[in-house]
Amino acid sequence: MSESVFNKQVYASAARKAQAEGIVMLENRDKALPLAKGSRIALFGRSQFRYYKSGTGSGGMVNTTYVTGVREAILEMEAYVLAPSLEKAYEQWLPDHPFDEGCGWGTEPWFQEEMEPSEELVRAAAGEADAAVVIIGRTAGEDQDNKAEEGSFYLTGTEKTMLERVCEAFDRTIVLLNVGNIIDMKWTAKYRPAAVLYIWQGGQEGGNGVLDVLTGEVSPSGKLTDTIAYN
Repeated sequence: MSESVFNKQVYASAARKAQAEGIVMLENRDKALPLAKGSRIALFGRSQFRYYKSGTGSGGMVNTTYVTGVREAILEMEAYVLAPSLEKAYEQWLPDHPFDEGCGWGTEPWFQEEMEPSEELVRAAAGEADAAVVIIGRTAGEDQDNKAEEGSFYLTGTEKTMLERVCEAFDRTIVLLNVGNIIDMKWTAKYRPAAVLYIWQGGQEGGNGVLDVLTGEVSPSGKLTDTIAYN
């Protein structure tokens, strides 16, 4: 009988490294990244509260002992100071806009309802932060195909409004795409975020891997396996 011991920490470390190195950086203008530890940031996007570690279906039903998303990693490592006005706004909005789990196999929606930050809220957050980080999320899974519609391949109207307002108010806006497949990218030319990264769905150590890239401890070396058509 084998006497080998399953070392969870070793596997977690490998998973974290794979996530960090697999991130694809599409844009990084004016040295937007890395973000020095201790920086003040405004964290936008409801996906910060429900990180997509994987898609749905058989793979997504794996019971992990924990899932560390981007927000959890930032808070646990005390890496950045989050803009308090924005934190309070999400705290007040989320109870009335719960996560939609769907009802049955393959019914979870591709995207979750997003909070539309007012111009006043975005300006207040800009006064409290050195940079903005926007997380956009999409699920993926069995019995569901990516569709050429808003909330799937395309951004929703609320997501566009959020990006437009944030990019106007912040000189340094970093967009993280927590998705299982490529999405439409025409919005990058319109809103001109300083940095854009495909962080994919990185498993239970996903947020820690993303944080390693944001802080500059790991250089993202992922490459796209698909061509993203402009139209």
